[in-house]
Amino acid sequence: MKKKWVVGIVLALLIVGGVAVAYRLTRPATGDGETSGSRIRATFLAYEIQPETAAMIKTGTPLYDETGKKCFMITGVSMAAAREVATDATGVLHSAQHPFLKDVVITAESVDARVAWAYIYGRDKILAGANVAIYGDNWKVWTRILTVEAIQ
Repeated sequence: MKKKWVVGIVLALLIVGGVAVAYRLTRPATGDGETSGSRIRATFLAYEIQPETAAMIKTGTPLYDETGKKCFMITGVSMAAAREVATDATGVLHSAQHPFLKDVVITAESVDARVAWAYIYGRDKILAGANVAIYGDNWKVWTRILTVEAIQ
């Protein structure tokens, strides 16, 4: 009878320990020493957006995640006419400027240090090649992340 209690307690401790280890591996609190503690600079491409929205994106304004937490400060904005690709009657691809839509490249720096190998932005991670929605004071755009680099 005593063996059953001991085996049950050992199994329960192993299960609780396994869950704790899995939690720590998937949601690190501090990250490791070499990749934690530095801020990041990210470059976002907001493509084919309305000119009115593009005009609201200004240097020095914050970017928020979907919960309203301030995560980035915009350090640079550049706009260009959006490019569109179309085929003609013969099937040849042609690239031309869109008459009014804009492509906006936004460079922003994180306001706090990252805690792991990727900067957490709401439910998303800031990784080059990922697509995320970014929020300003009164605008929201869908972007592709072009570059991510650590800064001091």
